[in-house]
Amino acid sequence: MYKQFNWALLIFLALSIAVQGCSDDSSTLDPAGSGGGTNDDGWSTQVIENGNFANGEINVSVDANSKLHVSAFNFDAGLQYFTNKSGSWVTTIIADDTGNSEGVLNDITVDNNVNVHIVYSHSGGIAYATDESGAWIHEDMWLGGAGSCTIVSDGGGNLHSAFDDNTNHDIRYAYKPSGGAWGTPVALADQWTSSYCDIDVDGSGNPHVIFNFSGHHNLRYASFNGSWNVSTIEGSDSYPYEPDTGWTPSIAVNKTTNTANIAFWNKSDSLVQFSNCAAQSADTVKSAAAKWARPCIALDNEGYAHLFFEEYGTYILHYATNKSGSWIVTPLTAEIGSNKLAVTIDAGNMIHLIFSSKTNLYLYHTTLQL
Repeated sequence: MYKQFNWALLIFLALSIAVQGCSDDSSTLDPAGSGGGTNDDGWSTQVIENGNFANGEINVSVDANSKLHVSAFNFDAGLQYFTNKSGSWVTTIIADDTGNSEGVLNDITVDNNVNVHIVYSHSGGIAYATDESGAWIHEDMWLGGAGSCTIVSDGGGNLHSAFDDNTNHDIRYAYKPSGGAWGTPVALADQWTSSYCDIDVDGSGNPHVIFNFSGHHNLRYASFNGSWNVSTIEGSDSYPYEPDTGWTPSIAVNKTTNTANIAFWNKSDSLVQFSNCAAQSADTVKSAAAKWARPCIALDNEGYAHLFFEEYGTYILHYATNKSGSWIVTPLTAEIGSNKLAVTIDAGNMIHLIFSSKTNLYLYHTTLQL
């Protein structure tokens, strides 16, 4: 794992079916009512925190007990950690806002022992924070350029991180064995600037990284199985580097098939697209995706994909899934804040969406039982 709507009103969503087109079928879903609760279509929403979650990143991880762990940047407070593992939402400040936007870029994961691990950007590089010892411990994972940063835990409690070193123009990968220390990050690609990356692991604990390159405008996929294999899956490696595709990718790996499922925005053609890295070409999930779309992806217990994305400029949240065999897209009349949102699906097959409202900039949690 999607700004301005009135939470005192019901939100009506029009259902459009997008394979290569759309229909006028409609439904009245309410994923965000002001008072919380569940509506007739199963959506349930609550406020996590009143604050200014306008532009900072929001990320979420779910533990084995289906409890949530959220990292989100609040411009009124700094980088915050939220969890509902006690039954109600509890907040911890991870990095105070000292005016340098420390923690604007961040990610979170929780291991099998419900230890929390967070990576975040600061002026000197990438920092790492964990509560594994019982108290929050902070350290620098990388002293160099700071950019997009991601983290995931595998089944053995080992940590995997990918990040954009925007000073040296590298995409780097770092590994921390369970109970050990971070190793020296390795470069997956160089001369890459202002890249956005995401990471996941397969059923064998091997990392899969997806990242875009704003210089070549293409999308690259890196996977490890004894050695790294890096390939271009969308766009061109040759000048003039057209089309301009592969922006803002998100990845979810099927732990049974070890297949990487990727959602991304194709800027040239204004498309939200999906690739499983096995097909010859990507699916078009939604065409005419205005300006800037940043899709977030999660897989359900049957391996079907669920995408959430906002169309920047319209601020409308969309929900898409291929569970029926073809892509069905549900556009929400809700307006979401700054394209920052996150999604996960728990062991009980419940969707958890974390996002901010354009109207009040608060942080919200919405669920839907599949």
